[in-house]
Amino acid sequence: MLETIVESLGEPRALLAAGALIGIAFGFFAQRSRFCLRSAVIEFARGHPGGKLAVWLFAFAVSVTATQALVLAGLFDASQARQLAARGSLSGAAVGGALFGIGMILARGCSSRLLVLGAQGNLRSVMSGLVFAVVAQASWTGVLAPLRDVISGWWTVEGGASRDLVQRLGIGHGGALAFGLVWLAAALWWARRQHLPAWGWIGSIGTGLSVAAAWWVTHAIASVSFDPHPIQAISFTGPS
Repeated sequence: MLETIVESLGEPRALLAAGALIGIAFGFFAQRSRFCLRSAVIEFARGHPGGKLAVWLFAFAVSVTATQALVLAGLFDASQARQLAARGSLSGAAVGGALFGIGMILARGCSSRLLVLGAQGNLRSVMSGLVFAVVAQASWTGVLAPLRDVISGWWTVEGGASRDLVQRLGIGHGGALAFGLVWLAAALWWARRQHLPAWGWIGSIGTGLSVAAAWWVTHAIASVSFDPHPIQAISFTGPS
């Protein structure tokens, strides 16, 4: 069926349509559940975990479980994703993660939350989102790219098994699925304990499934395409 859609629409339009549908779904579910990494981190750091942490944990567990289920079903090959196949940088992850953490606290929202609030007309979020996007692109291909390359070169990891936690730990994708199910059970317990409203449950599940859907769709289209297409999930900054 997917091959028929790709043939009728063409590869670029099929990817555009898939991205639009998944993006709409993610935005809707993230808005309804109030999904936000910053809020979850603040609750955890203050020692008062509540509904925001439950939403994030639920979405995380659903995305891991659904993605690993796709792998075990033979519908997705994670080894082809750039995040595993290409050389990576632990120094870039550490420095970038620190800057991202500081930035989302100062901006009062992670990238996904800023996007949702900006779409609702929040001027602060629109300004923060624009600055975020410009700096991200400057770091990727612009004036900050040389500095990014230097920082990324401090500590690199070759692609393949070296970047694959499933292979490094030797647990297999069955073990990774079990890991996701354990966290899903913990999320279910915590959500019930926090009396998460119906839209919190629905939105969290939808947010997590949107991530897995993005992996599956890009992999499926790449599998039936003559031209190479990157296999990727949801990104707020550019090519992932």
